Amino acid sequence: MTEKVMQHRTPDSLAELKAVVAEITSGKAAIRLGGRAQRTLAAMVADPHQTALSPIGRLAEIHQVNASTLTRLSQRLGYSGFTEMQQLFREYLSEQGGFYSERAERLARADNQDPVNQLAQRICDEERRNISGMSQALDPKAIEKSAEIIANAPRVRIYGARQSASVAVLMSYALGMLRKDASLLDGQQQGVAHGLAQLSAGDALVLIGSAPYTRATVAAAQLTSGQGIRQIALTDSLASPLAATAEYSFITPTSGSFFSNCMASSVVLIEILLSEVARQLDRRAVAALNRHEALIKALNIGI
Repeated sequence: MTEKVMQHRTPDSLAELKAVVAEITSGKAAIRLGGRAQRTLAAMVADPHQTALSPIGRLAEIHQVNASTLTRLSQRLGYSGFTEMQQLFREYLSEQGGFYSERAERLARADNQDPVNQLAQRICDEERRNISGMSQALDPKAIEKSAEIIANAPRVRIYGARQSASVAVLMSYALGMLRKDASLLDGQQQGVAHGLAQLSAGDALVLIGSAPYTRATVAAAQLTSGQGIRQIALTDSLASPLAATAEYSFITPTSGSFFSNCMASSVVLIEILLSEVARQLDRRAVAALNRHEALIKALNIGI
């Protein structure tokens, strides 16, 4: 068995992995899998979107196996672990033009079967699982250290494109209530290049993004890597290109029935991070918020 595994070539694309599944099913492959592992692999390949976007714990639950089973399955196929195998599915997704429309199509099919209240309950349950997955993966020390960077860096810039832009705006606004010189990287519509040019060693860059990744976000991560700019990533997997260069990475699962990425776990993580920033800033945070409230009152903004 060991000799056959060694002769097996590790697939480096989803198309190659599908071919391996076909060979295993027909008994022609050098590698052999147990019945449950074989069925799980076939089901994962049959739904690449779900496999690409779900954390390992959620996938294990969907396929009714242990997370360790998925890890061992990945290793039997020649990968270092599940994260490396999942990257094939993520790369496949990034090459497809129909990511959002295919999700909407699946949602429409589900709507034909489920009443609205069942649809609402399902989406709420999925977001609860995403938040739970994010929470279980949290490292308190990483939260503390990241908050310290965000609180004390000379400048903090935040960047997320497309759907992640809304999360970046939320973080920028809330952080701006606590400290000065914290803003969107591409604020004032001046572009990413202009924003990156304003950063120096010791500044902080928070990058937000999930599959399918936006080229500009990945490029911003790569261009600032090794320049002394402190990177913090909010992304959907440790296999994410944003996690590859970040000093601290936080996993925010995005799977669910919504036709685009589910963002609830990202919003909750931002609340956690910025609450820790406020705790560390202590009286400085209180003073900043008092000034913010005074300006709101002076401008007669509130009703």
